[in-house]
Amino acid sequence: MDRVFTLLRILVLLSLVTVASCSCDRSVDTAPGLPAIPELAVADFAAPVQQQIMTAHAQLQAHPLDATANVTLGNILHAYKLLPWAIICYERARVLAPDEYTTAYYLGIASAQAGADAAAIVNLRAALQLRPEYAPARLRLAELLFKTGQLDEARALFEALLATDADSPWAHHELAQVLTAQGEQPAAIDHNRLAVGLFEPFGPAHYALALAYRDRGDTKQAARHLARYQQHPDSKPPHVDPLLEALFELDISASAHIRRARRLQAAGLKGDAVQALEQAVTMEPDSIEARSQLIRLYDAFNDFEHAQQHYNAVTAIQPDAVMANLSFGTFLGRRGQLPEAAAAFERVLQNSPDHAMAHTLLGQAYEEMQQPHEAERHYRQAVASDPLNHQASILLARHLARTGRIDAATPLLIKTLDAADRNHAFYLYQVALVYAAAEQTDTAQDYLQQARDAASRDGQHSLLEQILQTGRQWQGDIN
Repeated sequence: MDRVFTLLRILVLLSLVTVASCSCDRSVDTAPGLPAIPELAVADFAAPVQQQIMTAHAQLQAHPLDATANVTLGNILHAYKLLPWAIICYERARVLAPDEYTTAYYLGIASAQAGADAAAIVNLRAALQLRPEYAPARLRLAELLFKTGQLDEARALFEALLATDADSPWAHHELAQVLTAQGEQPAAIDHNRLAVGLFEPFGPAHYALALAYRDRGDTKQAARHLARYQQHPDSKPPHVDPLLEALFELDISASAHIRRARRLQAAGLKGDAVQALEQAVTMEPDSIEARSQLIRLYDAFNDFEHAQQHYNAVTAIQPDAVMANLSFGTFLGRRGQLPEAAAAFERVLQNSPDHAMAHTLLGQAYEEMQQPHEAERHYRQAVASDPLNHQASILLARHLARTGRIDAATPLLIKTLDAADRNHAFYLYQVALVYAAAEQTDTAQDYLQQARDAASRDGQHSLLEQILQTGRQWQGDIN
């Protein structure tokens, strides 16, 4: 009997230890108001990205009450736009370290991106209370207040921001939007003018100015700003935001490298763009977009071997890939490999028979191969597929003029000039060349003069020099 009681006592003690152990584990994993660590599904990501995410997830599971571990995983999830999970991690970190401004800021931004404006406003207010001098938080909060109709507070924030940073094109433009909503149009115009003065190709600010001047009846200014908007409809100044920049750097996906490559190309850093795109290919060897952009860049460096390697890789995956075939075909054409170039353009048309640019480039290839009927056929198909394809219209008009059909070419030229809002000087120059090809010297000279004036007015110095050189050449031919 004693042996039975002894055994029962041992079992009871073991159960108490087990219960205590479980209670201890729960106390480590939880805290008042702390959401559960999210369960993640990341199978759709490339293997290196999966490893990056799951390593941070494992670190958090090992140290669930470490605010830094929560923020680290939140940042990585945020970088990949996994907003619901990122928000949970940030919320956990806010509970664990409520006085950390970076967490409040990241939570505010993630909430705004997820469409939770009220939560975003609360957390951005908290971030500003913890660090009032962080200008990006003030700008983001003011934008949300404007969006949610809290105009007076938004205006006060924008004005306070400009008091310390008068060179912020974003703050001037956003304040102009508030002023417009409050009926203060002259002041709104002043701030949008300051915005485009600080960042000239600021498309939305030019559009706002075009509308404002139109409403005032100033058609000349309205037309000028509308033209600038049409030249740069999506151009916006960069946001100077060190916290978000640090977040973006966590994204190691192929798409992130492609985005960086675009920014580098826009800055004229083509060599660095190549490196970024090669990293994208390393991350995702089947990335057609990265390889297609590399083909175009290697063309710029006249590196045929590498361009061909990427072209072969793309067409092994997708034989009719549009950008790859157009870019590599153009490269082949410049090398004088016209039949091979034509074959690349034909691949695009196999599954995209109405692709205007493929028809345009194929027409040029046939024209250089002395096949005028095929060239004309493809130029006409290009114009039929896309009436706003000014390049095809000009090429068709030039072809018609060279074959003695200037009367048929003239309507094409007029239509092109009427529709070509962008690069108007360039198209005036092309029209001049068409009339020169038709030996209509006076008309050609007239359009060349118009092209020169337009290029000078728009500050297109390289084009202006080309026009002047053509004028000197024509003058020499006359003499």
